[in-house]
Amino acid sequence: MNPHWYGPIMLDADEIRRLGKRFRKLDLDNSGALSVDEFMSLPELQQNPLVQRVIDIFDEDGNGEVDFKEFIQGVSQFSVKGDKLSKLRFAFRIYDMDNDGYISNGELFQ
Repeated sequence: MNPHWYGPIMLDADEIRRLGKRFRKLDLDNSGALSVDEFMSLPELQQNPLVQRVIDIFDEDGNGEVDFKEFIQGVSQFSVKGDKLSKLRFAFRIYDMDNDGYISNGELFQ
């Protein structure tokens, strides 16, 4: 994981267990990783225009799937226990499509 973008995991063992159950439920093919299609099996994500970008950010190794470690690391960014700086960095990455550290007008309105 890139420590520049992700802080420590701000989840306790109970939260990680619950997320593990959710992950296994989403992992329809039992591959140990979530594909875009598996993420999109959640009705609440199907209409979200940013879902592909969030998946891309979760997918730290760039293999097109999100494994459990990447899932936990990514989801922890939304924890109420998480620090504001990590949340801001995550939100910034959603709009920094070319990962150059800047948000251009083109990226902002994509």
